[in-house]
Amino acid sequence: MLQQVDRDAVFVFWRLTFLRNLHPLPNQTVNRAALFICAALLGACLLGFAACKATPVAAPVAPPPVTTATGPTDEASQALPKDLYPSMPIYPGAKIEHVRKPKGAMREIMFSSDGQMPQMVAYYKDELKKNDFHITSSLIMPARKTWSCDFHYNGRPGSIMLYPSDQDKTKMTIDLIYELPAHIDESLIEPKEDFDIEGPGEMAQQAPGTNPNPSEKEKRN
Repeated sequence: MLQQVDRDAVFVFWRLTFLRNLHPLPNQTVNRAALFICAALLGACLLGFAACKATPVAAPVAPPPVTTATGPTDEASQALPKDLYPSMPIYPGAKIEHVRKPKGAMREIMFSSDGQMPQMVAYYKDELKKNDFHITSSLIMPARKTWSCDFHYNGRPGSIMLYPSDQDKTKMTIDLIYELPAHIDESLIEPKEDFDIEGPGEMAQQAPGTNPNPSEKEKRN
């Protein structure tokens, strides 16, 4: 009896399975593979598009600035400028190398000399004091053979620096920097008024015997 029931159950299960698979999909495995490939290609395309979109665009590189040549900074003549201090001491035998054009209110003159630094320092210290230059500060560095001095003359500041020449270490460079004199606009200066007080003229000639300064008694008479 039990065996008959088992056979009937198997038969019913087999029929249900047959009915469920009555129209099987012969290409089911192939379609899943195709779908997987399509999905993978779509994902790769999306990733590539996102990467391209996220990549920053390089900014255009600006061309290097064009440097324009500036004019010469030296004066046409190497003579001492007229705006230099009238009593400025110049080391004996010093040769003018550069007379710079004014830069703002300052001018620079560079000399070269065969002198030795100790003698040159002593010369400038003595001569500046003799010519009424007021030295405000000075600094010497023997190891570098350098000396600097700040001064002013009638309110105009200036400075001197001594150091070995860049081209020839056996020579010394004298670097002089000073303030240009102030130019006063004469049109803004008030004219000077000179008052010339003149009397009514020469005193009339008095008659002989008359007193030019009569007394009160004489006035009453």
